[in-house]
Amino acid sequence: MRFINQAAFDDAKSRQMALGVDLRTKNAVLDLAGKVLFFAQTGGILNPSRFELAQGATLYRFGAAGAGARNIAKGGWWLEREAFEKIFNFAQVWSISVGMAMRTLCLVPPEWSEATLLLRARVSDPLLAWRGLANAVITPAAGGGPAVKMPTQNDISARRLNQLFIPGLAELTPMSPGLRVEQEYPLSKTESVRGFIYT
Repeated sequence: MRFINQAAFDDAKSRQMALGVDLRTKNAVLDLAGKVLFFAQTGGILNPSRFELAQGATLYRFGAAGAGARNIAKGGWWLEREAFEKIFNFAQVWSISVGMAMRTLCLVPPEWSEATLLLRARVSDPLLAWRGLANAVITPAAGGGPAVKMPTQNDISARRLNQLFIPGLAELTPMSPGLRVEQEYPLSKTESVRGFIYT
């Protein structure tokens, strides 16, 4: 089967990004000569495994409304329908917003996404993705102070869900975009952080 993002998936950097490795040199640990010793890592997914997305599959992605749906759709992090339904049900059970439920289950602090727009998209060309469970997050807080820490909750079945990292979407052309946005759902910025606790 032909996957239109095969080259991006085969790039070793794609698995590193799925693991939450920050490949930007400015955030890397350097030696005295300026050579990269290692890159910072936080978040991402545990043990990413190759996953094939068939044409017609429904996917969901959260982003910042100000970026616009087209730009949000170029991002790599997505959810399958089953994972999104778990987030939606979790929100109903705990009487929280869908955005806050996504933060809780996918381990996404406010520093990484406003979660003010939800996209539903359909795969238009078969795609390759990395798939796995969320890894713990330790990242600097936007306002300074102690780092944001979000431990994994994968041992609790009701909170365990797989996430997808789809490399190469930003490089695909409008004629062959890989997926097509079907619906946009605006979300409240206030509600998407209501209940988030910095520890």
